[in-house]
Amino acid sequence: MGHRASNYDPDFFGTSGTFGKIEQKLRKGPTAAKKAQVHNEFLGILSANTWDLVFVMGQNFFAESTMAEARKRAGSQARFVFHSHDNLFSNGVLKGEDFFSALSHYDCVFTTKSQNVSLYQSMGQEKTFFLPSAYEPTVHRPIPASESRLGRQIPVSFIGTFDHSRVEIVNAVGWDKLEVWGDHWQRYDRMREHQNKIHPAAVYYHHFADITSHSSIALGLLRKEAMDRHTQRTFEIPACGALQLAPRTPEILGFFDEKKEIACFDSLEELKSKVDYFLTHETERRKMAEAGYRRCIAGRHTYQDRTEQIVAAAFEKKYSRAG
Repeated sequence: MGHRASNYDPDFFGTSGTFGKIEQKLRKGPTAAKKAQVHNEFLGILSANTWDLVFVMGQNFFAESTMAEARKRAGSQARFVFHSHDNLFSNGVLKGEDFFSALSHYDCVFTTKSQNVSLYQSMGQEKTFFLPSAYEPTVHRPIPASESRLGRQIPVSFIGTFDHSRVEIVNAVGWDKLEVWGDHWQRYDRMREHQNKIHPAAVYYHHFADITSHSSIALGLLRKEAMDRHTQRTFEIPACGALQLAPRTPEILGFFDEKKEIACFDSLEELKSKVDYFLTHETERRKMAEAGYRRCIAGRHTYQDRTEQIVAAAFEKKYSRAG
């Protein structure tokens, strides 16, 4: 985008000592020593140069005192932006005790959870924006057979972490059609029964694209625990050229046209019916998948598009591209 940028990846949790691990567990967060280390490193970086934009992405443990001092070090010209794809109002997401007071030191907040915009605003962060998830076109793309390591076609795939709320969904699809990849599927009570269809490890980047590209149907499930209305999969799946089958939400239907570009369901019965239908109607399935791919590509949903939107909002400029 024509800007010079530097990256800092704070190590809040890198401790090998027993006492450090115990302290982390008791605190439900980083140790005091780790927070002090990050505090000093972060402020040192800000003091070493002149910055126009400080973009904090998904770091929930920068203390209020750290952010107050960071504003002084960076200078009055710097804009501070916070972005998170987590539901930070959920008790299940770890964050610092003074996280919400630290937000007062940011000029803008961006969240992928549209329902949280009003919550941030009610806390005094008026410049809070809903910013949808995105995909990376160099990674999330149709993978040709010549590049594939999978070597086969999958009827229905799901890539995602195990949650108890997803059990009834995968059971409804049927293990004769479905394959699953993701963390913690060892917790599934039928894991041993279907171990040839379950790959209990996280999948990212090109591996994700390879699996999705070679799936007739890819499930774009949401997490009830996070109150998702859409996720990264909402864009990653069609960008890889697969037909997405997802829960029917107004947010998802704001991005894709149901029956033309995406298939949706409200109930387990409708889910099973849609799976059975599209697996036996290949021409219609391919047509919808292609339409979803074209809509995704034309819709300006890449990470660069999102970054341009962030920069435009931070400096109160009009975003010039379709968003």
